[in-house]
Amino acid sequence: MANLGIAVPELLLPNSNIDLEQWAVIACDQHTASPDYWNKVETFVGEAPSTLRLIFPEIYLNDADKDLRITEIKNTMARYLSDAVFAEPTRTAVYIERETGRGSPRRGLLLSFDLEQYDYSPDSDSLIRATEGTILDRIPPRMEIRRGAPLESPHIMVLVDDPDHSVMAPWLKGSPGSNSDLLYDTQLMEGGGHIKGYKVGELELRSVVEALEALQAPDRLAERYGAGGRLLFAMGDGNHSLATAKAVWEELKAAGADPVSHPARWALAELVNLHDPALLFEPIHRVVLGIDLARFLAELRNCPDWEYHPNEGPAAPPPETAPEGSILMLSPSESGMLRLKDKTRLAAATAQEFLDTVSAAATAKERPEVDYIHGSATVAAQVKEHGAVGFILPEFDKDGLFRTVAREGTLPRKSFSMGVAAEKRYYLECRKILT
Repeated sequence: MANLGIAVPELLLPNSNIDLEQWAVIACDQHTASPDYWNKVETFVGEAPSTLRLIFPEIYLNDADKDLRITEIKNTMARYLSDAVFAEPTRTAVYIERETGRGSPRRGLLLSFDLEQYDYSPDSDSLIRATEGTILDRIPPRMEIRRGAPLESPHIMVLVDDPDHSVMAPWLKGSPGSNSDLLYDTQLMEGGGHIKGYKVGELELRSVVEALEALQAPDRLAERYGAGGRLLFAMGDGNHSLATAKAVWEELKAAGADPVSHPARWALAELVNLHDPALLFEPIHRVVLGIDLARFLAELRNCPDWEYHPNEGPAAPPPETAPEGSILMLSPSESGMLRLKDKTRLAAATAQEFLDTVSAAATAKERPEVDYIHGSATVAAQVKEHGAVGFILPEFDKDGLFRTVAREGTLPRKSFSMGVAAEKRYYLECRKILT
């Protein structure tokens, strides 16, 4: 398993008297513009033990009491450990079934991933890689939270490119196990669906390892990607969280931590097959605020990366996505289709490059603000309410993700989203990361 960059984790799960629906909370980087969501979570959790007290919802990152909140998070971790909130540690991988309303459950495996075999740089050839550009200034605030924290709880989802579903094969035929193998079974708050977790036995684990070894075979990699080193795992969600874990581990190592035995060398994450039918990729649209509309539209019309075709007639409700090879533009005064000249480039890359160019050329006072939006109806509402310009992107082809990363490196930031917010990972399992 070490050669594959994975290990069986020693998990901490809540005691049987803990209400798991109150315990499990959605990823901290969700609903960052919705205080109502987090107010509902606060009300629902109340004084009950909850991962809400172990994380820093990013909606609060710029609040004045940030340092106090971080201190309280670490104090709560220590208190939960001393007050027997957790059951006895159990060393096991976890097979996960998550019902999200997509018809079939999304299947995953909870494992520890080796940070020594992860590199988020754009030209990395490591075993575990970022899929989108890592924004370096987002790492230090997160390091403050992880640095010195005794526990981690993951919202990270790592992808494997397994079209034959060989990794999850032990669980595709019938029941995942008897009730004695069940670790948890709970509804998730605020529309998160349902989740079950099962212990992974030795035979199943051997099957997983053999499948991953086959996926990593050099001839298979060369045939599928052409080049790109040993790419086996690519980030799905939580790239900045894994980058933070990497940065803190490098600090610990430089300070003398044992690189063989220290638990912070590893990070807990859920492995999901890119080809899981319940795993849908959605485009992330753009809304541009705080601009001189006439000047911005003039630059847009003259951009050499696309041909601009204005729409005629009254504005209609926009489609959920733009046609392949195009970007739908909405503004208060007009709308139109931006047809990309280079069809091999991602629409998100072309749009982001244009916005970065406009931003770089603007003065600090005139610099546009770009918001990243799910759902074309929300884009249209923002355009109408704020006099903004919206970019509605086409569907994202997830099947080509690994090939693109192997050949071209990381994608632009906010190129895709794995499902809608309610489908993101909820914090549930914990693991000690300090000796």
